[in-house]
Amino acid sequence: MSALLEIDELRRELREKFPAAHRPTPLPEEPQAASSLTFERGSINEVVSSQPNQGMALFISELLSQECDLPLALIDGRDSFDPGSHGNLKCRQLFWIRCREISQAIQCTDLLLRDGNLPRVLLDLHLTPARELKRLPTSIWHRLRNQARESGTTLLTLTPQPLLPSVKQRLSLTGNFSLDHLERHPPRLKFQEKSLAQRAAL
Repeated sequence: MSALLEIDELRRELREKFPAAHRPTPLPEEPQAASSLTFERGSINEVVSSQPNQGMALFISELLSQECDLPLALIDGRDSFDPGSHGNLKCRQLFWIRCREISQAIQCTDLLLRDGNLPRVLLDLHLTPARELKRLPTSIWHRLRNQARESGTTLLTLTPQPLLPSVKQRLSLTGNFSLDHLERHPPRLKFQEKSLAQRAAL
């Protein structure tokens, strides 16, 4: 049996076993392109996703699709990133740091912001348990914000709930995406205005 037939058979079995996960979700008539989102250089920003199906994978995929002369640094707080879901083309400009503990992720972020050689740093904590995140002192975020400003590096922090005390932008993902959104060729990596609501920084 060819690899293509095996994949098709696997997809058929998954659709039969988990029909709700593959149920198409209607998209709005006028979606807002994620690529239109811009982040100020040297700023610290937060992207919040409280549920696993709200589009965080699509958001990361869109960041990987954006053209940039230097790599995007992804600090993977729970070693959960799957490069195979995005493909070699998108990951060719990715600097992936795999962490298992939040202390490792914060330390790596600290080092990259101090170094200042990469324009964008993505700190992915959205799968980190809330109890661990709440233990972080606010002084850590103030330090990272100052380091980002001094180095000119843009820091994007992905969290399961609003966490950072002072951010330039806070974006909330509130969509409801199924596996069909990731299987589209080419995938429609666009965010709806009602699914990606920008709020003023606190």
